[in-house]
Amino acid sequence: MNPRTAFLFPGQGSYLPGLFGNLVDHHPVIGDTLSTVDSVATRLGRAAVSPMLLDTDSPTLQELVAHDPPALHLAIFAASVATSRLLVEDGGVAPDLMLGHSFGELTALTAAGALTLADGAHLVARRDESLRRPGAPRGGLVAVSCGVRRARHLLGALDEWGLAVAADNGPDQVVLSGPDEALARLQEAAGALGLTATRLRIPYPFHNRLMLDAADDFAERTADVPKRAPRLPVYSPLLGRYVEDVADVERVVRDHLVRPVLFLDAVRAVHADGVRRFAEAGPKGVLVDLVARAVPDVVTTAPLRRRTDRRGLLSAVEELLAHDDRWVPAPRRVEHDRWAPMPPRAVRAREPGTEPSPVRGTGRWQEWTTTREDPPGQPSAPDRPSAPDRREQPDPSEQDGRVNASGRDGAESAAQHLPAAPARPGPHPVTAAGLDRDEVLGTVRGLYAELVGYPVDVFESGTDLEADLGIDSIKQTEAFARITHHFGIPETASVDVRLTDYPTVDAVADLVVELAEGREPTGRVA
Repeated sequence: MNPRTAFLFPGQGSYLPGLFGNLVDHHPVIGDTLSTVDSVATRLGRAAVSPMLLDTDSPTLQELVAHDPPALHLAIFAASVATSRLLVEDGGVAPDLMLGHSFGELTALTAAGALTLADGAHLVARRDESLRRPGAPRGGLVAVSCGVRRARHLLGALDEWGLAVAADNGPDQVVLSGPDEALARLQEAAGALGLTATRLRIPYPFHNRLMLDAADDFAERTADVPKRAPRLPVYSPLLGRYVEDVADVERVVRDHLVRPVLFLDAVRAVHADGVRRFAEAGPKGVLVDLVARAVPDVVTTAPLRRRTDRRGLLSAVEELLAHDDRWVPAPRRVEHDRWAPMPPRAVRAREPGTEPSPVRGTGRWQEWTTTREDPPGQPSAPDRPSAPDRREQPDPSEQDGRVNASGRDGAESAAQHLPAAPARPGPHPVTAAGLDRDEVLGTVRGLYAELVGYPVDVFESGTDLEADLGIDSIKQTEAFARITHHFGIPETASVDVRLTDYPTVDAVADLVVELAEGREPTGRVA
């Protein structure tokens, strides 16, 4: 029997600006999905989300978290649905079940046909109205580097009524939620025990009884939204079982703000049911990295771990489907360094008022790869380097992203828990008089290349470290620690620097120059 395939739908923080910029012209399903979500947003007085997912100059995750969370959530929803459709309708991937994490459960239900695309987008928009109503609880989430049993002992010792387990993500990652003051005491206690406690950039205590009023308000706002039983199996980490009927769909919608996310149990359950292939249906690769740490003998892929083109997308799908005996890969034929365009209207547009089918894909990779052949003697263009392996330290979905010497507040403070840098000569202190910005940039590029195993020349000006190269904040933290050590910059100089404000090697080089010269960092993005 062939192993089964699960699509994983991520939640908070799984966003990359301009994600589909290199794909939308070749895959009408992307534009079709974004158009529907834009229509819902416009009807509710919101801005369209398409520019955020097509233009690389769109606001960053950090900017949206701070200034426009509703737009961020609609963009995440649209990106995940579009990725699912892309894999199914154009890629021929036949998912056997859908599994969402937190907010991603709404997306999983939509992809499985329990909600129409327009109704799913409507739910997401109304959800934010409930979250932003007057009197909504303030608080947040903290990711702790331990298992759920140890986390519960920690909560019991603190005896804080408002704290709760929000998500059991893996054997060594639990997310706890609660009020701000209680979370601060939790971080202090976790640090005293030698645990990494990372405050996530989320302004609400999700998956906690503190959200009951918001959940009730959300249920009232969405009571008239039509729902039906899923057309594909959906396993709910909130319910701890499969979604069987309309009543279960309503339970997930109603309770997703309050119930804990039992993701580890869900992964183990579907693994026991024969699922061996897991694909991240959305930006980044947070969930498949958690899966790889949780269960053995699985194949995982994150097709949009970073912004990519058709070649990168094809490689990810081939990696997944190569383990299916029913699938025969098409010969790879390309024209120089780009894919030949698909024939016009290769994917038929839907009729107005209809919804995308949640069922099996049709397999269009043959059309993608056999349009043109290489000219004689011309090798196929090389792929971009594959993303570094994040399985050793999965990236929490929304991190505070600060450098903090205490090790208690911010993902970048986790550098002290990462593998040590290779032995190298001692630090090289620099002074304002002797600093050469070009030399600093060369050193930054070289240290990044050494750490992640990429060629130096891929670190071009303007290339986003995460969105274009798939280097997550954990790896960026380790690289920055090596860089500051190399230049003899003391740890205290970088306290409270938010590395996510420096997404390119040019920006990092400018930051190093500013710190070395004792100037206040400007956070300029190169």
